[in-house]
Amino acid sequence: MHKLYKDDVHIEYAIALIHLLEQQGISREQALAGTGIHAEQLLDNGRLTTQQDALLLTNAVRLTNDPGIGYQIGLHSTLTWHGMLGYGLMSCATLRDALQLWCDFLDLRTTTFNLRLGERDGFAEVLVHDLAPRAPMRFCAVDRLVTMTTRLCEQLSQRLLPGMEIWHRGVEPLHHARYRKRIVASRFETGLCQIRFPAEDLNLPLGNANASTLRHITTQCERERVRLRRSDDLVIRVMDLLQSHERTGYPSIEQTSKMLCMSSRTLKRKLQRLDLNFRGLVDDARKDAVLRDVLNPVLRMDEIAVRMGYADPANLTRAFRRWMGESPSRYRARLLSTGT
Repeated sequence: MHKLYKDDVHIEYAIALIHLLEQQGISREQALAGTGIHAEQLLDNGRLTTQQDALLLTNAVRLTNDPGIGYQIGLHSTLTWHGMLGYGLMSCATLRDALQLWCDFLDLRTTTFNLRLGERDGFAEVLVHDLAPRAPMRFCAVDRLVTMTTRLCEQLSQRLLPGMEIWHRGVEPLHHARYRKRIVASRFETGLCQIRFPAEDLNLPLGNANASTLRHITTQCERERVRLRRSDDLVIRVMDLLQSHERTGYPSIEQTSKMLCMSSRTLKRKLQRLDLNFRGLVDDARKDAVLRDVLNPVLRMDEIAVRMGYADPANLTRAFRRWMGESPSRYRARLLSTGT
């Protein structure tokens, strides 16, 4: 099945958006017009396809004349929007535990994004991997996910996190200006899609921690994943393997498939079903690793070239210019400046 027509976004997010539009005087009928979403679909605890979700977001932007509707959805989100997973987040002991749970079970809420939590050079990073980057209204879906994620961090910790930033791959859109003062600080043209904040914030204690409730909900989430036959976590497993080998050389597809206990043919087939290929994942992993090394001010460019397997620093610079349109030193100076 093509990715646009698979079950993707949980219906609760659509219902929340419809309620938000109704508060602005926009009827449910107007919001659903032409989306293929039937009224009974909103009652069965089901899911929208990626296409239906995109059409609903398209209607929302058109009816509100606000391309930043993704930000608006995220800002209005509550922990209870996330169903059983939301109550699991509230039961965690620390922000680290909650974010890891959110990343682990995001596919129960939306299947065309993967999140990975990591730490690097004193910062926590929630890396966003888009499995359907060519789907319509994707900028809006990304805005919704990253704003929703920063919002749940603030709700769980019951405080603002002034060191938190959203990093976007592309240029700043015009609609960002309307929301700049309402969302966490954002950086654009970074080549990365992630949420970044001081790693020490991961240890923030959460006020409603309950180990027993968390164990119960985690078990229920695992059962739900089995019931839904989720398999898109394959991308996370491959990217985790590649990340663990970034200093020793990336494994081949044969080596990777062996570590994943499958044949290379099976791995290729599963990636093809996701409109992905192994070489592209390796290229993405190498690019992300280089970008993060360049952001470490204690590393010289020749050191980064050696770490990442480039025979000459000039080769690194040429690759970097191809990716980002600027030199590594210029990129470092721009993103390590105090302005956002």
